[in-house]
Amino acid sequence: MILWQVAGTIFLFRWIFRDPKVDVRLLALGTLIPDVVDFVLGLFVGGVTVPRIGHSLLLPTLVAVVILLSTRRDRRRRNLMTLVVAWLFHLVLQGIWLNGPVFLWPVLGWELAPTLPGSIWSRAAEPWRWVKEVAGVLYLWAFLSPNRPLQGPIR
Repeated sequence: MILWQVAGTIFLFRWIFRDPKVDVRLLALGTLIPDVVDFVLGLFVGGVTVPRIGHSLLLPTLVAVVILLSTRRDRRRRNLMTLVVAWLFHLVLQGIWLNGPVFLWPVLGWELAPTLPGSIWSRAAEPWRWVKEVAGVLYLWAFLSPNRPLQGPIR
């Protein structure tokens, strides 16, 4: 569910880092990266199953290392690292650490646990997913409302 991921990422980033200057658009974009990576990989791999490399800890770690080694301390590095942190928050909010073969790939073996293409729609009927999605909508509504009750200084 997209709105739950975006709202949770914004909330966690503001709560942990207490940075009111962060560009929330980058947080929203960064939290979608694992799903986009896995979707694009699924298009190229095809078949019945889609590997979940975008949801492993290896890929965001490698991206962070490349960013830190190839950029200087400036706004560009800050923005790129915001995307990586949002990517990691996506993994936290989705509870990927509970699926060891995916989260710790390739440490626990090269066999990557696939996900079935129809599983997203079958899981969409779960009530708990809709509760989280409504919570995300309410948080985003409060965060983006004109009187901005959640935009003040972070304490």
